[in-house]
Amino acid sequence: MDMEVSLDVLVAGEDFASCRHRVSRFFDRTMLIRFDEVRVDEKESIHAADQAFWLRLDEGVSANRKIVGELVASMQEEGVATFEDLQKLEQGYLTKILHTIAHLLDGFIGIDSRFYSLEEDSHSISKALRKSINENPQQYWLLRVIGKIISESQDPIDALRTFEMQKQDS
Repeated sequence: MDMEVSLDVLVAGEDFASCRHRVSRFFDRTMLIRFDEVRVDEKESIHAADQAFWLRLDEGVSANRKIVGELVASMQEEGVATFEDLQKLEQGYLTKILHTIAHLLDGFIGIDSRFYSLEEDSHSISKALRKSINENPQQYWLLRVIGKIISESQDPIDALRTFEMQKQDS
């Protein structure tokens, strides 16, 4: 069973081609997330001068925050209500959720990311970057990236587990 992940990546560059190159290079080099295939959907990518740019960017930032909220709610349903409760957690399902929350808040790109700013290594954008985009829209793009994980098992997450095991062995 294969799994596809779609996210928008904010990137600066002279034109679409240079931005696509930067994004491709990022996914080729990052150790935080591995896809078997990565493609940039040019038809779904938009330039900062496009009317839909800010709406889609803000939707992506909101989607990331919503995911964090859902993960926090899951932890609360399991009885985690205070920082002291975190000290009592044993390694397992809840610590994996906490790890994902930390990644989303800290800006590490992951399989749960719906928006990522390559410019600030973040799941949101600063006021300074917003200002720069408004002043120089010709330099910014929001690229729609489709990442595909190809798994021979029925559970595509097994492909991620296998990657993690390979990292530990090396």
